[in-house]
Amino acid sequence: MDIKYLNLETAYHPPVWCDIDLKAMAYNFEQLQKLAGKNMAHSLGVMPVIKADAYGHGMVEIAKCLDDCGCKYFGVSNVSEGVVLRAARLKQKILLFESTLVKEAQDIVDYELTPTVCALEMAHALDHCAHQAGIQIPIHIKIDTGMGRLGVNEDYALDYVETLRTECPNLILEGIYTHFPVADTDRDFTLNQMRRFRDIVYSLENQFITFSYVHAGNSMGLGDYKSDLFNLARPGIMLYGVYPLEDLKAKVHLKPLMTVKARIVFVQTIAKGRGVSYGHTFKAKEDITVAILSIGYSNGYMRSLSNKAFVLISGVRCPVVGRVTMDQIIVDITAVTLSGRIPQIGDEAVIMGTQKGESISADEIAHWADTISYEILCSLGNRQPRIYHS
Repeated sequence: MDIKYLNLETAYHPPVWCDIDLKAMAYNFEQLQKLAGKNMAHSLGVMPVIKADAYGHGMVEIAKCLDDCGCKYFGVSNVSEGVVLRAARLKQKILLFESTLVKEAQDIVDYELTPTVCALEMAHALDHCAHQAGIQIPIHIKIDTGMGRLGVNEDYALDYVETLRTECPNLILEGIYTHFPVADTDRDFTLNQMRRFRDIVYSLENQFITFSYVHAGNSMGLGDYKSDLFNLARPGIMLYGVYPLEDLKAKVHLKPLMTVKARIVFVQTIAKGRGVSYGHTFKAKEDITVAILSIGYSNGYMRSLSNKAFVLISGVRCPVVGRVTMDQIIVDITAVTLSGRIPQIGDEAVIMGTQKGESISADEIAHWADTISYEILCSLGNRQPRIYHS
């Protein structure tokens, strides 16, 4: 039997998996909609960012959950992701943040996707395909006001938009946006960035060029900056219950969606003085009991977590000892055994999430790994089976 057709909750017991709480997603979406209403004077709501397989949570399942919540617009990275959503029969508007390759123009038209346009060559290709189909297609224009990545340089924005209006009659100028690179670290730069972008939008309005959607608010932008210009927010990480900055917890309450679990596959005693795992970077200072868990860097549990991280077993924080290996980690469970309980092969350990009142967050794991929570979610979420709970 093809494993992809099995119900993971009843058919077999995976050694490592993610539990995804769809009720938490619905709750977070509602809270962010309310926050958008507070922070944007003319809010049209939020466009959930579900690129990168919904930050490791499963793009199609998350999109279907948001569809049930009344979501009207999705943000994804590229054409491939947009096509996956269309194949799942999702009818919402889908904005592509990355759409610069001319060869993708026909697919954009065929699958009724909304491209970001910041290169004239792509604009002309889209205009041609739309003309051939006898339709007009909506586009969003990205202006680079400080990210230094994709986008029309702000100094040329007015001329660029006027060129599109003149040379591409089959393109509907539906949206205009920019992106905040330092909203969490440099408030003055971000506020100045907002002012410069506002000047561009107002100058275009003076030329009778208006847009239905004006946006810049990623999670940090939505949570910490008020605007009377923007009318659409595009939160990513906060949808999944993780904050880009601790201070935002005071402004909106969110619930994490993802819990990562692994099973104990072996238990043994390590004698004082013995080393464990490759390189013997850890040696026991006394007799200890260790559990071997079925998760390693092949599952997205980073090698940089070696000798730094903790997991939860029986609600107790247990340190990862020795180097993380490809498929397994070694965990010191002596504190659990001293409480009178000996963990058994097959027992669940929580890698990220909550167990018996104790929690390990994506932010904590990111700190131990010297990275960011975004990478933790994508790394852990994309590499194991997911079980959805609604």
